[in-house]
Amino acid sequence: MLLLVVCSSIFAFAQTPFQPLQRPDDAAGEYTLQLDFGYAPSGQDGFDVDEFGQPYSYTRFSQERHVGVCGTLVLAGGWKLGLDLANVSTSTKELRKYLDREEDVSSTLHDFSYSVSYEYRLDDRSTWDPRVSLSFGHPWQGEIEVSGSLVRDPVVLAGSVSMLTQSEEPRNWLLFALGAGFVANASISLSASASVMIPTSGVGLPATTVGLRACYSFDSQSKKEATVHTTLSVQGGVPQLMIEAELSWNGP
Repeated sequence: MLLLVVCSSIFAFAQTPFQPLQRPDDAAGEYTLQLDFGYAPSGQDGFDVDEFGQPYSYTRFSQERHVGVCGTLVLAGGWKLGLDLANVSTSTKELRKYLDREEDVSSTLHDFSYSVSYEYRLDDRSTWDPRVSLSFGHPWQGEIEVSGSLVRDPVVLAGSVSMLTQSEEPRNWLLFALGAGFVANASISLSASASVMIPTSGVGLPATTVGLRACYSFDSQSKKEATVHTTLSVQGGVPQLMIEAELSWNGP
């Protein structure tokens, strides 16, 4: 997500297709507010054994819906504060086929989460614009990240390395991410990202994620934007497609 935010913040300064991209200055008091709506369907089939030792085949369909609100505020001295709130609802329907009967099983889970982040811009004059950030949230999760971006008009390249810890096993992960963005014209920008998450303690399944993002600006100053973001994640050979729609405001 940070890679896409970095690309988007730079795109905001491309007022026309012919004006070179420039790295934005973070002025104290600037803020962003974003509403996020996401939907992720997934399915799986296979064989299993129930609590009574009876074998069955199953077909499972899950739907994940989330609504989120996030915002950032630029503080003095190169610091930025971020807050992210999200509510996730997951509904699952499963058809179990035994040798002599069929059963329908369904469930719905609701989960609320939040995270707080602090970012420090190490050198605003550097070509690579290095930054370091620290975040924590509920359910318990902490992350420290080092990131950078390179502007080569009309393309923006971004990358990050982070260490993540969480309450459930495996507790520690190493995350590598890369992103690239392109300004199509004064209103439309496109970006792509890819990441891999690897467990560094305990036993877990590595996760790979690729994403595409299209952003439309309603005004020349990019104060109001609408974004469509598609992400494909694969963990343990099981793919999941997430489609998100975002509305954002920037100020002052």
